This record gives sequence, structure tokens and C-alpha cells, in this order.
Amino acid sequence: MDWKRVYEEFDDLPKAEQLQLFKAIQDSLFPESREDIANMIGDIREIRFSGGLACVHCGSVKVKRNGKYRSRQRYLCGDCGKSFNDMTASPISGTHHPHKWLKYFQMMVEGISLPKIAEELDIHVSTAFYWRHKILNALRSLGFSTLKGIIESDETYFLESDKGKRKIVHRKARKRGGVAKKRGISKEQISVVVAQDRNENVLSKVAGRGRTTADEIDLVMGKCLDNEVVLCTDSATNYKSFAKKKGIQHEILNANKGVRVKKGIYHIQHVNAYHQLLKKWMERFNGVGAKYIDNYLFWFRFLESHKQLDKKLRKRTMILEANSCD
Repeated sequence: MDWKRVYEEFDDLPKAEQLQLFKAIQDSLFPESREDIANMIGDIREIRFSGGLACVHCGSVKVKRNGKYRSRQRYLCGDCGKSFNDMTASPISGTHHPHKWLKYFQMMVEGISLPKIAEELDIHVSTAFYWRHKILNALRSLGFSTLKGIIESDETYFLESDKGKRKIVHRKARKRGGVAKKRGISKEQISVVVAQDRNENVLSKVAGRGRTTADEIDLVMGKCLDNEVVLCTDSATNYKSFAKKKGIQHEILNANKGVRVKKGIYHIQHVNAYHQLLKKWMERFNGVGAKYIDNYLFWFRFLESHKQLDKKLRKRTMILEANSCD
């Protein structure tokens, strides 16, 4: 068939079909390398075992090389007797499509929806969802950095969602998320505590349902504070109780009395701006199941902390961080 005739008919195709044809030709002429992820194995190994080679099952350092399988180095533990490779117990471990992971990480950085990811990579939507949370669980396992100096903290709320559940027993299902039955803050709201220091280290975690108590604040951030800190919050009594319990300096901003900044330095403007960005970003998911909110908080935290990097570097950083822990 004459290619010129095909090209003449190209303009008659709908825009969507033009893009599909272009993608098909691109994939045929420039096929995706099936060894892309293998090119990063060395980097992943270095960051994962930066403290020394150790068994991913028991932590023993009595490890020796044990041949190769499919070009991947295997190791044998002298204590527990189990074998492993550089990717064992990582998000990429056990995948049937290793050549698709780099593209998947790129789409996560760009915030592409699951249906579009599934279509682009030719995988099932449930597989795309499973991969997403393998990565997010790995990022979440890294925990939080210690907050130092002046720390701003405040809570924000998300409507409870049982998205993905087959049966909801405690209430009627809401159409497309719906709205809460009760006005204001109630047990229908998921409370998220956000704390941020002036070095842009951020802690964000689900505290509970309804109004946040001092004990819940302590569980979220009590162990992540430096010895000498100044806590800046609004006038809520829960933070007063928390600060008194921990014996830390507490600067209160009472917006109802027009006090938004004290002494020119104490305020909660950064954490409130973070709330706005977080809520705007979460809108794209049309509701997040309550049990997955912490994962999405870590996802957003990663994107914000690396927003100065271009997309390629953010993808690389996400791959290395997600595969850095056992």
C-alpha cells in the first residue's frame, strides 16, 4: 500500500484515532526498551544497601553471592538460609511487566488517572491501582523527618469515603461522594494533622475522625519533634493541651481577634497554604477511601518536597526512594 495514500486519509480520521495511529507507529518504530529498569539496578542497590549488604528477610550481614538468575545477582543469607536479589521485597519485586514500571513512575509524577494509565500501559485498572499503592506504601514506610525550630501546625478535614467497599453498613452510600449529613466537623470527617517547620519539612497524617484531641496530636507528631521547638497554632484548646503536656513553647494565633502574626515571625500561613494545595490536588481523585488517605498524603508530600526538580529527576528520585527500604 502506498504510504502517501494512507497519509492523505489521515486528516479524515477523528482526533482520537489520529493520536492512536501516531502512537502505534511510534511504538513500532521506536519500541520501548524492555531493559530500562535494569539500567537502574545498580543505583537501587547502592541506595538500598548504603549501610552494607544485609539480608532483606532477617537483617543478617552474613550474606554471600549465590549466582545469577535472569541477569540479576542473587544472594544467600547464612543465618536464615533464604535467598534474595536486589529487588526482593521492593515495589517492583515479582512484577510480570518490569519494562512498564519506568513509564508508570513517570505517570505517577504527572498525576495521571488510573484508567488512563491502564490504557497507556495495556494493564488492568486493578493492576494500576495495586502498583500505585505498592509504591505509596514503600514511600510511607520511610516515615517523617524530625521537625525543628519554629513549627506551624493545624488540622484539615476530608469527608469520610468508603470508596471501593462492596458494602457500607453504617450509612447509605453517597452518590459521587455527596455531602455530610451533619454541618461542621463531625465523625463523618477524617481529621488530618499537618505540621511544617521553616526548613519545609512536612508531617501530614490522619489523626482520627471528628475533632482532633490532644492525645491524637501527640500520636501523630509527638515523636517527630526536636528537643527545642516553638509550636505555632491557632487558639484551639487541643494544641494548648498538647503543648502543655510536652512542655514546649507555644505561640497562639487568635484569628478571631485579628492576630495572624506575632512578633513578625510566628504565624501559620505556610501550613494553611499547604492545606489549600493539598485539597486542590486531592480533588482529582473524586474522593479517596479513608484507609488510603495516609498513602495519598505521602504522595503529595513527595511531589511538594521535590517540585523544584524536573519530571525526569522526580521520576528517578521516586524510584530510588520507593526501592530504598526493605
